[in-house]
Formats: sequence, C-alpha cells, structure tokens
Amino acid sequence: ARWAERGVGQLRLLVPRDGAGVPRLVMRVEHVGRLILNEPLLPSTATPVRASDTAVRVALVSSLERQPVSYLLRVKMPQEAEALLRAISSHIPAADGARGEA
Repeated sequence: ARWAERGVGQLRLLVPRDGAGVPRLVMRVEHVGRLILNEPLLPSTATPVRASDTAVRVALVSSLERQPVSYLLRVKMPQEAEALLRAISSHIPAADGARGEA
C-alpha cells in the first residue's frame, strides 16, 4: 500500500439534518476548491484509529471504486485529532440505522 498526499484543505463532516441520508466526509483543496474527498460513512466503515498524536486513520469504502481506501487525516494539535476521532466514530451508522456511540 502506497500513501499519496491528496492536498491540504478543511475537512467537513456533513450530517443530514432529517436523518434520511448518511453522513459524509468532504474535503476540498485550499484556494482551488477541487474536491479531494467525498465519501459516505457507512455501517461497514471501520472505527477510525489514532495513527499518531496529530493524525487519524480511517478506512472508507470508496463510492466510486467500491473498494476500501485508507485515509490519513492530519491536524495541527493532538486535541483536534481526538475531537476528529470522536466525531467520525459517533457518526458511523450502526447496521440497524442508528448512529454510532458518542
């Protein structure tokens, strides 16, 4: 497995308000706006893990390729990594349609 940097930008966790859709991780390249991450959090999404003090690794099933893809999300501060880990974990839907645990 080879890592390739996709770019720098603001990561957003989009959660549908009406509960009808699935949460998505979305990221665009800073200043350019090119979409570099737009993947759903599905019941099959593995629980993200801390890869280092300032990084979270998450494996998602690519909506385009239908294959697992690992992403390493880096932040500036350890507290941000912990908050990111909790936010993603709490929005992974359970198999029965409920959200993950907070």
